[in-house]
Parts: sequence; C-alpha cells; structure tokens
Amino acid sequence: MVTRSKLRLALAAERGIDFTKLKQQKKNKEAAKRKALQASSIQRPSETAVDVETDGDQENMNLDAIYESDTSESSIELEKRLPRKQTTSPHNGVADQRQDEGDEEEEIPVSDLEDLEEEEREDIVPHTRLTINNTSALLAALERISIPTDKSVPFASHQSIVSSAETSESIPDVSDDLQRELAFYSQCLEAVRLGRSRLISEGVPFSRPKDYFAEMVKEDAHMEKIKAKLVEEASAKKAAAEARKLRDLKKFGKQVQVSKLQERQKAKREVLEKIKTLKRKRQEHSSDVGTNEADIFDELVL
Repeated sequence: MVTRSKLRLALAAERGIDFTKLKQQKKNKEAAKRKALQASSIQRPSETAVDVETDGDQENMNLDAIYESDTSESSIELEKRLPRKQTTSPHNGVADQRQDEGDEEEEIPVSDLEDLEEEEREDIVPHTRLTINNTSALLAALERISIPTDKSVPFASHQSIVSSAETSESIPDVSDDLQRELAFYSQCLEAVRLGRSRLISEGVPFSRPKDYFAEMVKEDAHMEKIKAKLVEEASAKKAAAEARKLRDLKKFGKQVQVSKLQERQKAKREVLEKIKTLKRKRQEHSSDVGTNEADIFDELVL
C-alpha cells in the first residue's frame, strides 16, 4: 500500500480533492468489476487465472515506477495508476460485496431524520442497539466485593452507618436549598456521633495524641519571614486607623469651632436686634427724652 506523504495530502487539499467520495467511487467500481468477474469466471476459469498472474506482474512493475516518481504528484493520481488484484472465486466476491455494502451503511442520528422528507424516511430502516443486562453476573460481582455490615462483625471493619430517618421525610421541598443542606448536615452529625461512640466502645484509637506535633512543611526561616510580614501588615493597619482617627477628631474639632462661632454670631445678631427695637420704642413713646440722651445711649451701647 502506498503511504501518503504530507506534501501529497497538502496538494490534494489545495486541489479540492475529497478522499471520501473517491473511495466510494472506487468501491462502486470494484463491486461492478467483481460482478463481471463472477459471470466470466464461471465461463472461462482458465483465462481468468492467466489474467491474474499477468496483473500481479504488472502491479509489481507499476509499484516500482510509482516509488521512483516525482513527489509533486498527488496520492489520488497514484492510486488511480495502481491496478487492483481481482479474485476468481465467486464465494469470495459475494463476501467482499456484502462487506462493502456493510461499510456503505452508516448510522444516521435521529436528529437528522427530522430534516428528511417523508419519501426518504420510508426507505430508512430504523434499528436499536441492544443492551445486555446480565443481572446474575452483576449480583455475583456485588456479592464478591460486598462487606458484611451486620452485628456479627466489628464496626471498625466497615465503618458504615445508615441514617435512622429517611432523607425524603426531613426534606419536604427538594427545591429548598437551605432545608436540604440542613438535613444533610444533621445526618452527618448524627453519623459522626454514633460512629465515635462505637469506636470508643470497641477500643479503636482515632484521636490524635496530645503530644503529637505534625512536621512543618515550611522552614523556620520562611515562617519567620511570613510572621514579620504579618506583623508589618498589622502595624500598618493600626497606624492607618490611628491616622484616620486623628483626621476625624480634627474634623470634629473644626465642626465644633465653626458651630461655636455661628452661635456667637447668632447671639450677637439677637442682641443687636433687641437694642434696635428698644431704641425704636423709646423714640416713639418717650417724648421727654432729648436727642442728646439718645446719642449718649447709642455711644454707651456701642
């Protein structure tokens, strides 16, 4: 079989050659040749045998010529030059024809059948792939790998606990995420408490000893750097908080000062208004008061 180089494949792609269509045409031609050979082999078996020998010699010559040819030729042209060996047995021809027909049949997905017309749908024969449900073998495999969980074996051998209440009873609404997660949490908590009590009763150690210290993955120098960085970040946060507090106090002091000044100005305006009203009343109601007395009063007040 002639191997297709990358250069030949690139040339074929540039010329727009479809290998699938060419392969299909080749299969159709071979099937037609086999049918003709089957009819001729029954009449002239001796002549066909001679033809096969000559074809074999010719094929060897053509293969040698192809290997020495230029690499610019496409693989399709090389395949067209190669003559195909033709079998003489009618039984082999029928078997090959059935194999070709089986190769030509392709599975069509159901989604593509909706786009076809009714006339084309009638020609298609639907088939389903059968699945084997070997229940006995599955049960036997389950029995081989299953571990007994009854009271005859210790709890530490299986460590499996089944919830006393069903999950469906504790979750009335499946769509309620909070209620569902709460039910799972309560089940896990109940299982942990029950398993802990059973392990303690059997004397199985499961707690970490008090003097156990896990090996540090990081070195002490690396941890010192991390500690110094954390201390620096904490001190920077503390300094920033103190600076913010001072700014707030300054803002509050300025606000108090401004409010005091506003109160003083307001009190001064009120006093001036009272003095003006008093002067107006004295000018209107007291005719005995002279102008000199009013001027003296103004000078004393100011």
